[in-house]
Amino acid sequence: MALIYLLLLPISITILVAITVSRFLTTSAASKHRSPPLPPGPKPWPIIGNLPHLGKQAHISLQHFSQLYGPLISLRLGSQLLVVASSPAAAAEILRTHDRLLSSRYVSTGLPYDMMELDRKAIVWASNCSNDQWKAFRAMFRNQIFSTKAIESQAAARERKAAEMVRFLEGKLGESVSIGQVVFAAIFDSLSNLMLSRDCIGFESSETAKMMELGTSPNLAEFFPILKKWDPQGLRRETFRCCNELYSVWQPYVKERRERRQRERYGAQDFLDIFLENGLDDDQIDWLSLVSSQGKRKKKISIQFCA
Repeated sequence: MALIYLLLLPISITILVAITVSRFLTTSAASKHRSPPLPPGPKPWPIIGNLPHLGKQAHISLQHFSQLYGPLISLRLGSQLLVVASSPAAAAEILRTHDRLLSSRYVSTGLPYDMMELDRKAIVWASNCSNDQWKAFRAMFRNQIFSTKAIESQAAARERKAAEMVRFLEGKLGESVSIGQVVFAAIFDSLSNLMLSRDCIGFESSETAKMMELGTSPNLAEFFPILKKWDPQGLRRETFRCCNELYSVWQPYVKERRERRQRERYGAQDFLDIFLENGLDDDQIDWLSLVSSQGKRKKKISIQFCA
């Protein structure tokens, strides 16, 4: 028996040395490629991260965190990492000094479209911001839609819609009114007038509340992307339905405007005319209209500014 132990001893020592060297090399390689330390922040809970720390009033919680941890804060929202800039100086560093490194777009899991569709149709959620089509879209928005001259020319339309909102609220004197829904409808229809020269939803539309709910509901799949496939809250399905209803509202107007432009020549009167002048197809108009109506990152780190 002692002879067997003596024979196995060199093999055991060799295996032990091999394991030790392997562990050393693995640790050294990991230390070389270790990410820089993240900004400070509250200690995350297992699995759910810092979601409980945000509470129902996230903006107040973030302001409190900035007093405790400084202008840059790290938070774990489920499995996602969020870095919050809570001072003008930190925001300027991110948005100006390092804008090219941090200019990726987070695409919400609630959007019922894949990246190939978004790259072809969208400007805000496109993953490829260097192709000719995206650059053409950006130039069109910068020079024709959101230029200083264009925005100034739209002042009368915005004032008119604000006056309509005030009259609507005066007519509801003594009744319970959701101010948030009324303001949302006013903003949406202000933009739809700039888009199509007409209202799309109105102050008492049943879709107004639904659209606000979809836009503000926390989505579990955002915090745990593994759930995206199952859409546990049904938000992706509802967003798809809502988008299609919006498209069905303005698609007849797009068709009518195309036919009108074929019959007669006239200058651009709204966003739709600009889109048609630039040769956009119906799918692209649908997406760009949706972006315009919502106002003016595919990395794992999202960066937001909290005033």
